[in-house]
Amino acid sequence: MMKKEYLVHLMLVFGIMIVVLIIALGVYILLSPSLDYQPKYYRMIFAGVIITYGFYRAVKIFSKFKNKEDKQ
Repeated sequence: MMKKEYLVHLMLVFGIMIVVLIIALGVYILLSPSLDYQPKYYRMIFAGVIITYGFYRAVKIFSKFKNKEDKQ
């Protein structure tokens, strides 16, 4: 059986990877020349929302991890 602390660290690493992927997707949408058929302002709005969501998830993950660390 896995110890609980290993599972917590595994979930933290998984959460960080998801955050990096979300932010990378936002940057890709913003800067990709393959999406030039979309108006620039649509891409900027959509990419901004995705990047903001990535930072929101990062804050939630780190605050949850910090709270679990403080309880131990």
